[in-house]
Amino acid sequence: MRFLLAMALLLIFSAPGVTRATTTDIDVRVLARGAKFLGGYAAPVRVILTDADSGEVLAQGQTAGTTGDTAKILGQGGKRSTDGSAVFRTSLDLGRPRRVTLSVTGPLSQPQALTTATSTQWILPGHSLTNGDGWLVELPGLIVDVAQPMAYQSVKAGASVPLRVGVTMLCGCAITTQGPWRADDLDVQASLVIDGGVAKTIPLRFDAEAGVFVSEIPAVSSGLYELEVRAWMAASNNTGVARTAFFVH
Repeated sequence: MRFLLAMALLLIFSAPGVTRATTTDIDVRVLARGAKFLGGYAAPVRVILTDADSGEVLAQGQTAGTTGDTAKILGQGGKRSTDGSAVFRTSLDLGRPRRVTLSVTGPLSQPQALTTATSTQWILPGHSLTNGDGWLVELPGLIVDVAQPMAYQSVKAGASVPLRVGVTMLCGCAITTQGPWRADDLDVQASLVIDGGVAKTIPLRFDAEAGVFVSEIPAVSSGLYELEVRAWMAASNNTGVARTAFFVH
């Protein structure tokens, strides 16, 4: 009986048009535009690989690892990843070429900065995508986080409300005065609307000691104060937005 079963399987897999599945490894890495790799607790990215023709999910997970070597990433050409750089690794058992769509979404730890990028390519059985940086995708954007004022806090009319906003690259890389990502390259403004009225623009300046962008909001009258903070980095075409609101009485 076992002999007959073995012979049947041999005939099936040796029949014309039938091929055995071959393990094919894939490394997915995600770069923040103009910055470093996304991964780890600070900026993990959700990765989904699907068959572009059928929609079948082939693999999914998250990137994990470090943001990588700054000099290597920002240098000219060549491989940008190192051994510890954030990556999502998977293996697909392919019996035929598959047209695969890669979708990456992140950073998952900062919902207000979430963005998605997709890429599609053919993958051949046994031809792994692991050389160099593997399947490399770029995510645009900035992380903008309003530290003050707190959401829906109550403030007395006539007070001056501190506005403190953190801005980082999408990988969580800090903005500084002298580093690779400079405050001078950023334009950060807040749009303030009181009780649905006309928007007023408030420019923010960089506080190098605190590492945040700051300004003051005059609470001249009672009402609902709605804030939208917008950051723009022209050098890398990166932008980010954060919103909050507070009450003045």
